[in-house]
Amino acid sequence: MFDEPFRRAFPAMVGGPVRALARAGVTPNQVTVAACALGVGAGVLVGAHHPRLALVAWLASRVLDGVDGVLARETGRGTPFGGVLDLTLDMLAYGAMVVGFAVVHPAHPIAWTLILVGYLLVTTLTLAVASLLEGLQARGGLTNRSIAFTPGYAEAGETTAVYVLLLLVPQFTVAIAWTWIALLAATVVQRLAFARRVLANGPSA
Repeated sequence: MFDEPFRRAFPAMVGGPVRALARAGVTPNQVTVAACALGVGAGVLVGAHHPRLALVAWLASRVLDGVDGVLARETGRGTPFGGVLDLTLDMLAYGAMVVGFAVVHPAHPIAWTLILVGYLLVTTLTLAVASLLEGLQARGGLTNRSIAFTPGYAEAGETTAVYVLLLLVPQFTVAIAWTWIALLAATVVQRLAFARRVLANGPSA
């Protein structure tokens, strides 16, 4: 919900470090891999009962996850493969965190499973809609990103907010987890409705 406003402001916030990375010859894909490594590391730290260290690692991971795209645009080195790599490794990092929380809170296996199912459905819809909207994107499109993300209640910013809450107030884990499941389900419905509205009259697969 608040990803797009933050994404517009983010390049100005990290302009100096991004230019330093560009001068050092660091590639966007290297930043993407580093972001994923920190995210997976955060998941491991969660499972090892180190929530504060996990919080620092996760937030650093998310900052780098934004830096890779800014660096790609700053250097003109953005590629379709970079977009695919970014999304794939994002899902790996998100999933690692869920596994970590499941280790720490094993009494709620259904909730953690449903969160992973929600990620699967939201990502599948994102990719399917982005693929079918490729013609629109080529004509001026919805976004300058490699993969067009349709608006949703559950996006990257909300994911980070949920993980931060789970780390800081674990006594509310059940309420937070089920609220997140509801938002993921709402995003699935929202993106299906968007796809039906925009694509219903197009050629079938």
